Amino acid sequence: MRTRLAAGRFLSRVGRFVQSLTVMVLRPQDLLAFNRLAYSRPSSIDAWTGSSLVDSGLSEDESKLLDRVPVRAGELLLLGIGGGREAVPLATMGFRVTGIDFVPELAARAEENARRRGLSIRTLVQDMTRLDVPASSYDVAWLASGAYCSIPTRRLRLEMLGRVRRALKPGGHFLCQFLISDEPEFRAGWESIRRVFAWLTLGNLAYEPGDRLVGGVEFAHYFASLDKVRSEFEAGGFRVVDLSLPASGPRGGAVLKKVEGPPAVR
Repeated sequence: MRTRLAAGRFLSRVGRFVQSLTVMVLRPQDLLAFNRLAYSRPSSIDAWTGSSLVDSGLSEDESKLLDRVPVRAGELLLLGIGGGREAVPLATMGFRVTGIDFVPELAARAEENARRRGLSIRTLVQDMTRLDVPASSYDVAWLASGAYCSIPTRRLRLEMLGRVRRALKPGGHFLCQFLISDEPEFRAGWESIRRVFAWLTLGNLAYEPGDRLVGGVEFAHYFASLDKVRSEFEAGGFRVVDLSLPASGPRGGAVLKKVEGPPAVR
């Protein structure tokens, strides 16, 4: 019995490891396309735009982030609008919401969901890593549900931070959730094999420890510590007003404030 259990655990680890090689084969832009494909499936669109989810509103962690910002109205840029779960309550509060999503069907349904509830929001179909909106136009930018970590490589995340920073008015705030875990998914030996596999396939040569495939369908990067999160946000041109972790789970939250002048990229 013990031998079978040990064999079962080993094969389970090997299976997860083999699946994780997807992250090593796909280059950063491929990983973004991989995520877009996952969210573009009809079943995924229906799940994200259903009334029960949209009407569930902001989570407790999201509400706490918002409470730390001295802004209760104005122009709000919502990155990854999905079906409108965040957009509806934010618009109800008095924010003028512009939502961004890389799936056209999600953006269209978010507008429809808001309209059914007597609200008006504006949506744009864009990839957040290539955000293109007028400079100095928004009081608040919002990126929830850990979607910040769906962007592969520090370079692309810093580029997105720069675009968000440009979009904010002087003194504007960026509310962001991220994923964090100090538990390595694989031991050092397995990690070495993964890196070799990336080189052999000319795949994700920009791989970072913490890069994972969640549920077999979506890329995500898990930070190893709050210090790494803080360093990245500061390198992107923001002052960290608040950085916190929930009582349980991998999702943390940040309240950031735009810093004037060129960011000190590290």
